[in-house]
Amino acid sequence: MKQYIIKRLLWLIPVMFFVSAVSFMLMHLSPGDPAEIFFSKGGDVPNPAAVSAMREKLGLNEPILKQYTVWVGNLLHGDFGYSISSGRPVLSEILKYFPNTLRLTFLSMALTLLVSIPLGVLAAVKENKAADYLIRILSFVSSSMPGFFVALILIYIFSIKFRLLPVISAGNTDGIILPALTLAICLSANYVRQVRAAVIREMGEEYIRMERARGIRESSILFGSALKSSMPAILAIAGMNIGHLLGGTSIIEIVFTYPGIGRLAVQAITERDYPMVQGYMLLTATICTAINLITDVLHAYAAPLVKYGIEAGSRGKSEKA
Repeated sequence: MKQYIIKRLLWLIPVMFFVSAVSFMLMHLSPGDPAEIFFSKGGDVPNPAAVSAMREKLGLNEPILKQYTVWVGNLLHGDFGYSISSGRPVLSEILKYFPNTLRLTFLSMALTLLVSIPLGVLAAVKENKAADYLIRILSFVSSSMPGFFVALILIYIFSIKFRLLPVISAGNTDGIILPALTLAICLSANYVRQVRAAVIREMGEEYIRMERARGIRESSILFGSALKSSMPAILAIAGMNIGHLLGGTSIIEIVFTYPGIGRLAVQAITERDYPMVQGYMLLTATICTAINLITDVLHAYAAPLVKYGIEAGSRGKSEKA
């Protein structure tokens, strides 16, 4: 297992290099001049001399390859650069907004699990019955609605109709509920189906039939055996969804003006704030890779066969070497 973890951590180096190189090239090849956009914020016509001076200061007149080399060299010394828009250090800006996205991610994931696991188990137990069909129809309808549409419905119900929650979020307790609920509804649709499929698969296994033959209660079989055996698969899906949420909450954060890193990234892309976009991409790739690794390790310890396969693969490669 240690060799497997070390190998995955080493793979992080080429992944980071690839992500940073591709995002750097795409941002620089996209239309729009950061200097012109910076001086056009107030609707004024930018001064050509000021634009030229700023381009020189930012090093934008240099070849793309040289700009990337300089950026990587600074990054290796812990310097993420300075935001073109705000003039503040990129790392401090990211650290300022990232905790808000982190809270939003884990709250929405907790709500997703709270709703999806009971509904998925109920759908599996009532397979091909009225309750199962109803849950599947609701899941299908929910998965068909884009996140921003779900957000608008919740805003109308909870903010406009009943005036229970604020439309504009400030990252506080009241302001985080609607964004988290929106993400949970969007995620639950697919998660319910995954939980249902995992439980149905386990309920059809031979050991379940043996337990029924021994006269064990159906509730004990369901929660003590089938659901427990399904947890590694459910855990793996949850890990992937956390990574997806950390990098994919931008639209919801914009709708609710939630002060998170996704909203910051969209603003940086709009303004061609290259250092900020690079910092965001690097952080997102690192977090997603780390979460996938942690999920795989937890999955291996929860499912002995997976752990055995990982260790056997590592031993086989060491013997060949």
